[in-house]
Amino acid sequence: MNRLFINLYLVIIIGLLSINWLSEQLWLHFVDAETPANQQWHHLEKVAKFLPLLHQEKSQSTDSTIKLLSTALEVPIVVAPMSDFSWLSEQEEKLLSGNIVLNYDEQDNVILYVKILDSPTVYQLGPFTRNNQLETHNQHFKWIFLCISYLLLAGVIALWTRPLWRDLNQLTDMAGDIANGKLDVDVSTNHHSPIKQIVITFKDMAHRIIRLLSDQKQLVNAVSHELRTPLSRLKFSLAMLEGANEAQRKDMAQDVSEIEALIDEMLSYARLENINQDIKKSPVELTALITHQVYKLHRLDDLQIKWQTPKPCYYHCNEHLLERALQNLSTNALRYAKSTIEISLLVSKHHIEIIVEDDGPGIVKEDRSKIFKPFFRLESHRNRSENQTKGGYGLGLAIVQRICEWHKASCTLSDSTLGGCKFVITLPKVT
Repeated sequence: MNRLFINLYLVIIIGLLSINWLSEQLWLHFVDAETPANQQWHHLEKVAKFLPLLHQEKSQSTDSTIKLLSTALEVPIVVAPMSDFSWLSEQEEKLLSGNIVLNYDEQDNVILYVKILDSPTVYQLGPFTRNNQLETHNQHFKWIFLCISYLLLAGVIALWTRPLWRDLNQLTDMAGDIANGKLDVDVSTNHHSPIKQIVITFKDMAHRIIRLLSDQKQLVNAVSHELRTPLSRLKFSLAMLEGANEAQRKDMAQDVSEIEALIDEMLSYARLENINQDIKKSPVELTALITHQVYKLHRLDDLQIKWQTPKPCYYHCNEHLLERALQNLSTNALRYAKSTIEISLLVSKHHIEIIVEDDGPGIVKEDRSKIFKPFFRLESHRNRSENQTKGGYGLGLAIVQRICEWHKASCTLSDSTLGGCKFVITLPKVT
């Protein structure tokens, strides 16, 4: 940070010094050039210096020469006693030393005074409208030079910030890729870039995430593989078991089925963790999707299932994933509902809502922020019967949340008018 500050400070100082020097050279070249206004001013100065010498000659043509000069320069030239004017001490000293004194009248016109040698009189040249002509001319140049100076300073700063801006844009793109799941990032930065260390840290972080996800995937696959082998042997042994009674055999088979279901859920969740943003999407008819899900629920249970769907509605998404999310919410409602489940589809101008409600015991507000976390369960709140299989493994709603995030959607929980839970998947409309 200190190096960045010092670097920028030096660039600005050097830039300002260079711009000031260049502005001075341009001013000398253009403003002090022989413009008409400047030429007239320089001629007046020369005439003012020449008049005392002309007066010394005391020639008969002196007066006519002065008149000719006055006519040529379009400036009145008169002789007047010094006592007719009020002089400052500095002005009087300059006159006595033979220098030109500059003054202004009430209209800000310029008047030049020069003392005649060995005489208490002065030549008065003017009034001369140099202030109106030359100062306006110079003022334009001042504004031009000021604008040029600011533009040059902006150019110097832009040249300095260009590599930094480029690196920051690359860093922003890298962060966006990481947020979208594209972890295999490779960004090259200049060796002297001030944010080089930040980019290196980002790349190291992305590579570490890749390793962690790879290790997680390998771990889940290994665990599931190692568990499936003994489970298969257990199932085979159960089929061959003759000594145990039917109730014991069913309990053992149920335990094996639960372990298999847990493995399947873990694998599904692990796959969603590594899902690619480039996975296939297509237009999906949501009304048909919901109708098919309701049909499957009717086959699983005899609960009353209501559904409300509008005319056919298409949405660009991954059909398999969205169906999985709807299935998880429906199965969740089926597990805890007392008698009624309601599924509806609402279409508005900006979004589409898929709503799943039940008349179960519901979930207290304090726990609603936790239910979408992996392996979090509220069995005591949500079990419909002590005799039934316990609730899932805490991965169903976590999977729903991952699917919604992948679709840039959201899933929320609130109280249902039926008395239980109301889950709402909100899908944004893509224009």
